[in-house]
Amino acid sequence: LYVILGLGLNLIVGLSGQLVLGYIAFFAIGAYSVALTNSAVPHNLMWGFWPGLGIGILLSALAGILLGLPLMRLRGDYLAIVTLGFGEIIRILLKSDLLTDFTGGPRGIQSIQVPKIFGRDFGDVEFTYLIILAVLFSIFVYVRLANSRTGRAWLSIREDETVAKATGVNTNNSKLLALALGAALAGLAGGIYAARNQFTGPNEHSLMASINVLSLIIVGGMGSVPGTILGAFALKGLPEILREFANYRLLAFGALLGVMMLSRPEGLLPSRKPTLELPEEKLKAGDPEGGCDD
Repeated sequence: LYVILGLGLNLIVGLSGQLVLGYIAFFAIGAYSVALTNSAVPHNLMWGFWPGLGIGILLSALAGILLGLPLMRLRGDYLAIVTLGFGEIIRILLKSDLLTDFTGGPRGIQSIQVPKIFGRDFGDVEFTYLIILAVLFSIFVYVRLANSRTGRAWLSIREDETVAKATGVNTNNSKLLALALGAALAGLAGGIYAARNQFTGPNEHSLMASINVLSLIIVGGMGSVPGTILGAFALKGLPEILREFANYRLLAFGALLGVMMLSRPEGLLPSRKPTLELPEEKLKAGDPEGGCDD
């Protein structure tokens, strides 16, 4: 699930260059969509997992668009601060006593109905297969987008938005599309997470969760699928290794992250930058594959 979240955030941060710190809010929207449509309390809807998951993905994508519309003129630190505020607003609303009758309040939503296949409830094995299929689907979507005209537009925006706009890229539409697709992947992960745990609550969608997802793409390498997978395993495995030093675990993790950013700022497995330049030896040799000579 962290791999899916990392790929979704990489669409927004790694490809289009929009620093979003409230990313976990989209995860929460997906989780609560599945929870509210598959639990006896508070609404007793029981629509089934698959319709709930579809609703969660659509609502997450819509939230990404609605968040992006007023933020098109913001970039860098300003964008990060506003999106951080959005994530905290969602968490506080979910935790509010005022919305207890609608969202379950601080207690969250329990006894969420699990998916069924041929009349049989999903167990750990079925959920493992479902998560693997979701990861493969997310990788397919990410790779296809990254290697497409849309992906090149995102990369141009990341490198220099002014130049991208001058070359004919519709920067606003491109950034909104990145937010919507990245948010949709977060909604997918959130829906599966809620069904698998049969519970979701506001404390699971805190700022620290957003920081964890951002950390994994920094460690693994922004814009890189293998780097995202490696970063997810490192992020989830390293805290377990440091569990013996429980009192200093966060300190050690922060120090290691700092060392990582200083020694390998592009990540463990950074993405390869697209290039149109020919190797110097081909230029000197007048390689016919490199075009015509003057």
